[in-house]
Amino acid sequence: MLTAKVMLLGDMGVGKTSVMYRLVHDRFDGEYMTTLGVEILSYDVPADGGEPTRLVLWDTDGDFGTRIFETVYVAGASAAIIVSDITRPQTVTHMVELARSFESRFPGRPYRALVNKIDLAESGGSDGQIGDLAPSTVNFVSAKTGTGLAETFAELAETIRRRQL
Repeated sequence: MLTAKVMLLGDMGVGKTSVMYRLVHDRFDGEYMTTLGVEILSYDVPADGGEPTRLVLWDTDGDFGTRIFETVYVAGASAAIIVSDITRPQTVTHMVELARSFESRFPGRPYRALVNKIDLAESGGSDGQIGDLAPSTVNFVSAKTGTGLAETFAELAETIRRRQL
């Protein structure tokens, strides 16, 4: 089985832990404690007619910001999930900064930029804030309802398999 380390990055309170728990345990709890350091869980993504891919998810402390790339936590990362909160525009701006830093630190490695909490959005609106991120890398999701999560992680796993990362 192919195993790949995937970093969950983003500001505090954007829902990184909620995304991970919804994906791995199919549950949502609005009362998560702030992650200190890192929490690690794995998620097996089935493959069409082949072996599944095990994504080892590293849920990081949101206080790191772009300094995360100076830590040992990111060593050996195959990909990243970078999360923002649609109700907090500054987190979307920080998501774009983290995506650029990840691209610079890990050229050629895939990432997905998740605009989370779409269930709370008044209008559709953070499109203008995602800057020049490729539309194929941006997904609008909800950890609360699960909308878009399985598909996003399946796409990422397929990219990792295809690139043999």
